[in-house]
Amino acid sequence: MSDIEWNAAVYDVISDPMFAWGMALLASVPLKGDERVLDAGCGSGRLTEELARRLPSGRVVALDHSAQMLEQARRRLGDRADYAQASLENFELAAPVDGIFSNAVLHWVPDHAAMFRALHRALRPGGWLVAQFGGVGNLARSYRQMEQAASEARFRGYLARFEAGPHFENVESTRARMQAAGFKISEAKLHQEAPRFEDRNRFRTFIETVILRQPLARLPEALRGEYLEAVLQRTFDAEGGYALDYVRLTVRATA
Repeated sequence: MSDIEWNAAVYDVISDPMFAWGMALLASVPLKGDERVLDAGCGSGRLTEELARRLPSGRVVALDHSAQMLEQARRRLGDRADYAQASLENFELAAPVDGIFSNAVLHWVPDHAAMFRALHRALRPGGWLVAQFGGVGNLARSYRQMEQAASEARFRGYLARFEAGPHFENVESTRARMQAAGFKISEAKLHQEAPRFEDRNRFRTFIETVILRQPLARLPEALRGEYLEAVLQRTFDAEGGYALDYVRLTVRATA
């Protein structure tokens, strides 16, 4: 995952699209209430809290690579969860879990083969994995608008090679890596989401915090606001508003 730290407090406020997708995913998980479940990439803990509510006799393990995200989650959940700071590529838990839940995270992990091996090791035999993350084609139009803005002369020297950080896999490559790690897959499919933001400033904060975190870090501070404004204008012109073209990849499997 990226070494550029997240602004966890702001993310907690503006992550409504990811929270909505995560709530729909969580509603599809048949929990008995006494399981030990890993939230793989807990972020600021909004979904972790919802997961904990569904486990009155169980326990949540909140794991994230970001110290700021974990601290935000700890402030929200207190002693209602256990916490671990680690990369999903190589983490180890003290004891195996009954299930793993993950939302809007796995596309930030560079090595998916290592990640799925680590996730499989964390599960008890027969344990389950339910995850949703960015899939192939995610933000394709949005990235084009951001790349076009980056090509402007004032930004080009800093953003000549536009890289936002995550990478997006297809169903076939994901199935192959999961099977190689030992998973038995029951579902792996793509679907589209297109959140729209009525409030311009909220959209600006969203892309600044979530999508453009790494490119903005490469710009001098004096140019960051200008670049954000250039992206906003191009997005509005292309989309007729402030919209993003997400593609989600959902997987369900057992160990």
